Amino acid sequence: MKKLIKQICFITVFFLLMMGAGYLLITRHYDKEDGMRQVVMNRIADDYAKGVYPSGTPVNMDEYREKYLSRVVPSEVKVIDITTEVKDSDFTDSKLMPEREYVRLIRNGDGTVKSFLKFIYNCEDRTFTIEVAAAVLCISYFAIIAIILIGYNRIVKPFNNLSEYPERLAEGRLSEGIPETRSKLFGKYIWGMNMLKDEMKHKNTRMNQMEKEKQTLIISIAHGIKTPLSNIKLYAEAIERGIYHDDKKPNPKDADTASKIKQNVEKVEILVKEIMNSSSGVENSYKPEIGSFYMKELADMITKDYKGRAELLHIPFEVKCENNPLISSDKTGIYTIIAQFIDNAMKYGSGQGITVSMGRQDEDIFFTVKNKGNVLIEEETAYVFKSFWRGSNSSNVEGQGIGLYVAKTMAESLGGHVFMKAWQDEDETEVTLMIPES
Repeated sequence: MKKLIKQICFITVFFLLMMGAGYLLITRHYDKEDGMRQVVMNRIADDYAKGVYPSGTPVNMDEYREKYLSRVVPSEVKVIDITTEVKDSDFTDSKLMPEREYVRLIRNGDGTVKSFLKFIYNCEDRTFTIEVAAAVLCISYFAIIAIILIGYNRIVKPFNNLSEYPERLAEGRLSEGIPETRSKLFGKYIWGMNMLKDEMKHKNTRMNQMEKEKQTLIISIAHGIKTPLSNIKLYAEAIERGIYHDDKKPNPKDADTASKIKQNVEKVEILVKEIMNSSSGVENSYKPEIGSFYMKELADMITKDYKGRAELLHIPFEVKCENNPLISSDKTGIYTIIAQFIDNAMKYGSGQGITVSMGRQDEDIFFTVKNKGNVLIEEETAYVFKSFWRGSNSSNVEGQGIGLYVAKTMAESLGGHVFMKAWQDEDETEVTLMIPES
């Protein structure tokens, strides 16, 4: 918008300068023509006074047109004898007539007036030319301003809104599509981008489901291996102690073999334990990109992405930015974490309202998402950040149970932590992200 105002100001100044320059050029041109007319009229008056044109003989304009520009040569010269009665029509007000009229006195040798010469010019005066030039410039100015405003509203403004969308998709911000429009310029593009967003969201959901199935399979296999391993270890210990001999004395060779079996079983148990530990979570490939930004920038991003979506769902939505500190962290990463909190609030909440609060607390920065409805019982809040865990309030809500786990691992990569509070009596849930200011 600021750039548009600057352009309009520049064009306005340019046209004002054009009008000033045009006025000076037209004035100078007519001043020069007026000077030439005076020369021609003086020449004709001198020729008439010298008797070049006898009484009753019209002035031959062609002779003067050969020597001077046609615009400075009068179209007609009337001779008015002083001895005849002078009529009012012989001298008209040039302001009321399309002609421009000039008068010269012809004197006798003794200085008395002999006659009048009336020079008539059929051409536009400078006022008319200036008015026409000003009208043309004004029409051109308003036409250009109208074209700029129409172009801005129909092309530039929509394109600026669309230009951010591919970046949002690349960052995984799939929460909200672009509003549909009937614009012939961008309608098909918006439709295609929304299709791409839906397809990416579907694939992400499918990949998460496959990841869950894979982890479940691995954990199931690991659990299945644990029981036979325990039995093998138990049998090896029995052989090592000679329990299966009648005299209950171990055979040295059998005991040595059983000891080796037990050692290998313990190694396998360690591997199974590592598999189960690694499979209990989703691999975190997040790499923070640290940069400096003001908190207000993040608040504006959240408002822009979720305000319209909340209105469509009829959910009261508010973003509170208590102060505006300069933060040195990963803006996109923080946004992703908060977006996960808001998405959960929209999915699991009752729709009575969502409030996003952010600000500085001592040397830390906090981001809190609070919503009402479908509150978890207090005992379950300790498990919400575990992978593939879903609470008792999620039976009718689609999901895989990895969103908050990913948010937790991202927060830890940023040197922060997340936690949840639930108030059963107030039917309210609050999820908070705390990160260091720098």
